[in-house]
Amino acid sequence: MGIRLWTEEEFILTLDLYYRIPFGQITKNNPDIIKMAGLINRTPSSVAMRLCNYANCDPDLKARGVKGLTGGYAQCLPYWERFANKRGDLKAAAIKCRKRLIETAPTDSDEAYTHMSDWDTLVNELYDYKFQNVVKKNYHERCAVSGLTASQFLVACHIVPTTGAEGGIIDASNGILMTLMYARAFTMGLIGFDQNYIIHLSSKLKLHQFDNGYYSIFKKFDGSELGIKDVLIKPNPAYLEWHMDTIFDKDK
Repeated sequence: MGIRLWTEEEFILTLDLYYRIPFGQITKNNPDIIKMAGLINRTPSSVAMRLCNYANCDPDLKARGVKGLTGGYAQCLPYWERFANKRGDLKAAAIKCRKRLIETAPTDSDEAYTHMSDWDTLVNELYDYKFQNVVKKNYHERCAVSGLTASQFLVACHIVPTTGAEGGIIDASNGILMTLMYARAFTMGLIGFDQNYIIHLSSKLKLHQFDNGYYSIFKKFDGSELGIKDVLIKPNPAYLEWHMDTIFDKDK
């Protein structure tokens, strides 16, 4: 059997994973690496080696005198340079790659496929406690769409996907507090908010206009303004524009 070359999707997905795993945790036994290996049909060892290739592109590691594997450096460098200063673009590209792989996977694929989705991104944010606390306080623990104040159902959601606070600084203007249902709809592009903070429903969501609950949950908010009058740090209009242009109402 010949050698199976790495695809662009695999390079993008492993680079996205690289930014989410500390260098010291890059091993074939890391659960996230094992999950990625299942998604792209590679061995955990090969994924770990690719991550170490990316480590050799990382200027922060080089500044600390840490060196990754040199073997695949030339293959990884173009992707590193393409996304190094565009983490939001990398996250969006990785989401598209995951969805393509999931949609084209055989029906008997390993369970790992079903866990790699947009929903994982949102769930991961639930464990970003600093981000959650900052945004919840900023929104006075009130859903920006419905006004619900039941904290058990509220989650802070990034507008532009991010790998974490740069330099330890959390950008509250990149977060919106919503219930889990609206947060999931937002990450999937089913709802969006324009630069004037007006709520929009996607064409795909409107296909369910005759479903029970559609009016009370979605329709009655269409065209209304986000409930952010008392919010100290409001959503960055540039971030909202990015979401409307990149995620909202796209055919996923």
